[in-house]
Amino acid sequence: MSRFILFFSLLLLLSACGEKNKMRVSGKIENGEGKVLYLKQLNLSGEVDVDSVVLKAKGNFKFSLPKLENPTFFLLKLSDKNFITLLADSTEKIEVIANAENLSKHYDVSSLGSNYIQALNTRFDRTKTEVDSLMKIYNDTPKDEKELIEEVRQDLIEVIDNQKVFVRDFVMANPRSFASYYAVFQRFDDGTLVLNAYDKEDLNLFSTVATSLSLFYPESPRSEQLKNFVLNIRKEIKIGELQSKLKNEAQSNIPDIEEEDLNGKKIKLSSLKGKLVLLSFWASWDEKSRKENKNLIKIYNKYKAKGFEVYQVSLDRSKILWEGAVEQDKLPWINVSDLRFTDSYPARIYNVQQLPANYLISKKGEVIGKDLFGRILDEKLNDLLN
Repeated sequence: MSRFILFFSLLLLLSACGEKNKMRVSGKIENGEGKVLYLKQLNLSGEVDVDSVVLKAKGNFKFSLPKLENPTFFLLKLSDKNFITLLADSTEKIEVIANAENLSKHYDVSSLGSNYIQALNTRFDRTKTEVDSLMKIYNDTPKDEKELIEEVRQDLIEVIDNQKVFVRDFVMANPRSFASYYAVFQRFDDGTLVLNAYDKEDLNLFSTVATSLSLFYPESPRSEQLKNFVLNIRKEIKIGELQSKLKNEAQSNIPDIEEEDLNGKKIKLSSLKGKLVLLSFWASWDEKSRKENKNLIKIYNKYKAKGFEVYQVSLDRSKILWEGAVEQDKLPWINVSDLRFTDSYPARIYNVQQLPANYLISKKGEVIGKDLFGRILDEKLNDLLN
């Protein structure tokens, strides 16, 4: 009898030790009877099935996994549009209480990393709701109500800027957390990152997280991926700078641009060959650009009949803001954009570092001037066209 008790005690001890070396996700999903609850691991290559359970009347569930080598993202999922994102670490025991009708709307989770993810998603959902609301107001506003349109445009800029500030503050407060990795890669519905890796300030945030995670989690695939992401961006920027230098030296064989105007028509820069062209870069949110446009209109009207044309590229993210600025400033020339903000392809291949910026292109298609504004541009055009 004593041997049996000793054997049974050893089994209990081994079982307890085994549980200590596992990561566990358990809890309760209300109103989920009969539904299948999935636990999926989020790898860089996509979702990987881990386990599943058919929920019973009480909605209790429990998933156990081997000890995690690095912090890992998981989905607790009922469907493609009904899931919770979790961030688990090592042998963490995560408890989740949620409602099957909308898992992510209101849920409680006993995990610091998962709480961070919940806070990031809650804040971002609010931002997207505000953006959608402002876009509806814009679409419903008659075009002749210029003041209201401008007010909506400014509100939209403020909402997006506030979201970026929130992400930056979060990252600086939590550089060692994989939640910061999640934060820097948050995207709007159109796939655009909240942070722009080609912007110096934003790239520094990517670098901060990459450096911290590489130090504390050097074996993590995500640490390696983020480090390579930053290195590749820096490499692209250096290549762009070198290309710009070579272009300035050669002043010939300029790269072509083909982007859409406000009506969706694609227009090539090369289609203007035979004219004296000012390739101009601007953005609706940049005050210096808007001010310079007023000066450029006077110059354009003065030399248009003599073969002068403007091919202007907007570095906007939103077509609404871009269109509003074009209409408000009454810009009469060709205006195109790929709506990729400062990640704009034309801006990258021409190594635009600040706004406004421009290149003066001869009738033969050669760069003969750079960043010519106001009186200096006027004098240059007068020499060439008179």
